[in-house]
Amino acid sequence: MIVGKVFKEIRVARGITIQNLADDYVSKSTISRFERSEADITLEKLIHILDKVKISMREFVFLTKTVEGTAPSLELLPQAVMDSDSDSLQKLASEEWEQFKETDSSYSKLSAIVLDAHYKSLTGKEKEINESDINYLTDYLFQSELWTQFDLVLFGNSMSYLPIETSIVLSKEFIRKTEIFHSDRQSFETLINTLINITLVCIEHDKMEVAEDFIKVLKKLNIDETFLLERVLLKFAIGLFLIKKGEGVQGEKQANEALLAMKFADAAKLENIFRALYESIRRKE
Repeated sequence: MIVGKVFKEIRVARGITIQNLADDYVSKSTISRFERSEADITLEKLIHILDKVKISMREFVFLTKTVEGTAPSLELLPQAVMDSDSDSLQKLASEEWEQFKETDSSYSKLSAIVLDAHYKSLTGKEKEINESDINYLTDYLFQSELWTQFDLVLFGNSMSYLPIETSIVLSKEFIRKTEIFHSDRQSFETLINTLINITLVCIEHDKMEVAEDFIKVLKKLNIDETFLLERVLLKFAIGLFLIKKGEGVQGEKQANEALLAMKFADAAKLENIFRALYESIRRKE
């Protein structure tokens, strides 16, 4: 049980003894056995002792994954796509399919479907994307009433392979389905990025009224200056929206300012991706 080992390393690194950590709620023997992987610990008690060593559950999970040498495959997907690394995508997809075969985990299957779709898209095999797999993914997203970070990332990385109308309906729903997590910074950041992505998809498909509705939602979220990248991407999306609406001068100004911000940030790959989209929209107008 690696979590006990990780917790012990944190406790020792902070110079805290088991005796100092123990209290009426969690005994010395409970902590000691947990650290030696001799016994489990309840979630409530784990949260309690994590708070006493001043580390969040998110940080603890991250450290656990680091020790195991693993990271969720969907977290590795964006960089692989940006690098056009088809080999990594194929490897990640294969690993998730194997995991699904061994455990019958629906989450492994969902991850594998999205990774496989990106791999086939990147290698020009879009026609080989399995329709039944996409239907499985769609059914899951519609049926889930509470969307966590996993669901947001899953949808954000799969909307390109879903029918546009399906993506629009799901996008309107996930704002409600994630409401409980809006105060969590990571979830809120993913929410913003997903909304920006669907806005761009709507603009590309000439769904201008829907795109405008999503832009209004984004503006109401009052995205503060600490979300610098998200503000730049929103500015870019608004720029494309204005270009499509026939307000070319103002739209090009906003889009180019956003692209310039990416350039100044040395985000060359990101800039290239969005510049290609910008040029594509301009050619059509």
